[in-house]
Amino acid sequence: MKYARSCWLMMVLIWPVSVFSAELEALAQACDSCHGPQGNSSENDVPTIAGQLSSYLQASMQSYQVWGRPCIKSAYRHGDTSQPVTTMCKLSQGMADSEIEAVSHYYAAQEFVAAQQDFDEAKADAGGDLHEIHCETCHAMGGSIAGRGPRLAGQWAHYLKAALRHASGGEHLVPPVMEKRLNDFNAEEIDALVNFYASQQNQAQ
Repeated sequence: MKYARSCWLMMVLIWPVSVFSAELEALAQACDSCHGPQGNSSENDVPTIAGQLSSYLQASMQSYQVWGRPCIKSAYRHGDTSQPVTTMCKLSQGMADSEIEAVSHYYAAQEFVAAQQDFDEAKADAGGDLHEIHCETCHAMGGSIAGRGPRLAGQWAHYLKAALRHASGGEHLVPPVMEKRLNDFNAEEIDALVNFYASQQNQAQ
């Protein structure tokens, strides 16, 4: 069984993304039930996961498994919406490491579609200055590059504001340098940052 699972994982990583196993397809469909088709969310409290680094997605899922991120209850948004509310912590518990790795590679290969949303231009300008000083090193090109940190440009502002609040409070485990910087920001600066990332929706395509 272990040998068969290893062979399956190797095929997932080698085959073109359009050709993946029924097991991975089922996992992706389950994820799409909340995150939207190919991981592009249409809901402002659910992040887009398409186009993020596979290592980031994998680490995020593993963090949920040990309650290293807030386990917020959420209803299903697509597919069978009659399913009871659940959390990422609960969903991740039943996933093997190989499944997490495979689904992370799948979503990393999908095209990121920026969320089309309103933003305040004045706040976005102020947020751009904050980003350049404090965030550009890990979130390059105005947050549009998935590199040392996740892609932020074009992500849902509502989700980002909640995530940053949880990170500054220690509920969402992030690198110490990021937690320290967030603790130095006031509410107005956090608001400016998320408006800046929302304003990058066209540059993030």
